Amino acid sequence: MNKARREKGIYGWLFTPGSLPVPDAPYAHTDGFELMYVGIAPKRPSTNGKESASRLRSRLRTHSRGEASRSTLRLTLGVLLAEELGLSLGLHKGRLNWGEDGEARLTRWINTNARLTWVENPTPWVFEDELLAHAPLALNIDGRTDAFSQELKDRRTMARSTARIAHGSV
Repeated sequence: MNKARREKGIYGWLFTPGSLPVPDAPYAHTDGFELMYVGIAPKRPSTNGKESASRLRSRLRTHSRGEASRSTLRLTLGVLLAEELGLSLGLHKGRLNWGEDGEARLTRWINTNARLTWVENPTPWVFEDELLAHAPLALNIDGRTDAFSQELKDRRTMARSTARIAHGSV
């Protein structure tokens, strides 16, 4: 991943079939894993042309072993696996995450049940919309209106609200 440090691109997260409570769909398969999430680094430039400094290596590291406050993927996985892994979203060191032990449990789960792939591309946002429009991706929920996506959005919102209320920062 050394070269990925400064490269832009698109990445995909693949998961062991049946490891997540998601709807059955014709997910793309590779080496026995199902593609369920794609992302890009950096994000699409703003309307004024300003581009994020984020690059593949930093995004992949954040998703792999970061924390839920910096990774929507980790937040989503944590919400889906909260009961199985004993996770509770809370305010830790000023950020909403699963706590040190919870984030470690989530990282172990990811290391066991997920695989990562990426391709370098100078303008990954050009391809992101097409992938999101044509590939079944259970964990990419922005812009989707199906029942599972709405349920997942609601569960993430509820987890954040509950954590803030518990901390008294509503």
